[in-house]
Amino acid sequence: MHMMFVDESGDPGYPPDGNWGKWGGSKAFARVGLIIHGWKWRAWNEKLLEFKRTRGLLWDQEIKASDVRRGRRAFSGWDGNRRKQFLLDLLQLVGGNPDITLIGVAINKGKVDTSRKERLVKPEVRSLELLLESYNAFLQHQTRDRFGIVVLDPVKETSDDNLRHFQSFLQARSENLYPCHIVEGTFFAKSHTSNLIQMADVCANVFYREITGPGNLPEYQIIKKRLWRFAGRLSGNGIRKWP
Repeated sequence: MHMMFVDESGDPGYPPDGNWGKWGGSKAFARVGLIIHGWKWRAWNEKLLEFKRTRGLLWDQEIKASDVRRGRRAFSGWDGNRRKQFLLDLLQLVGGNPDITLIGVAINKGKVDTSRKERLVKPEVRSLELLLESYNAFLQHQTRDRFGIVVLDPVKETSDDNLRHFQSFLQARSENLYPCHIVEGTFFAKSHTSNLIQMADVCANVFYREITGPGNLPEYQIIKKRLWRFAGRLSGNGIRKWP
């Protein structure tokens, strides 16, 4: 059984007056899935615990990209060079290991036609649909185990229930998920309790910075090799863009 740990970066909102120039929120939304096989989970969890220990963190201290960059919470009191090296070391751990596969979804909110139906407007919904499609395709092309589960970081109880229901709807009705290799509905694990969700958070942050910046971000280049390719093609597989 494969496991895809999912996190997001950016906010899903739109300017109420349609004026992006004065909008204080993000103009993009990103969702990243980090895939490992279930039998490798324990080894990776222990690897991450050791990574924390050797860099001065306690086993239960949470790694969040925003905290690393800003020196908050677990990284309070760390100087900039130490935090930068920590992030690069973690990205190298991910980028240098074929046990991990990444899928990234990028939503350009400024190009979304907000007059369309809700599932094509809400970034948090549309990004999940695209991510599930690529994950299902990834599972379908595996030579052995072709089944997997999805694990998300819970945000709000109501929205999480809606996403779980939406995934169940897609699995039952979407032609793009047939045959379906994703087991049941979405599972949730709070980020501070899951080292793999924390890794997905870091990857989502880097992916978001890549799609909203000038491109070729050095941090992104480290993990780019882990993005899923099918027949050598990255676009439409390991990277999905909307619209």
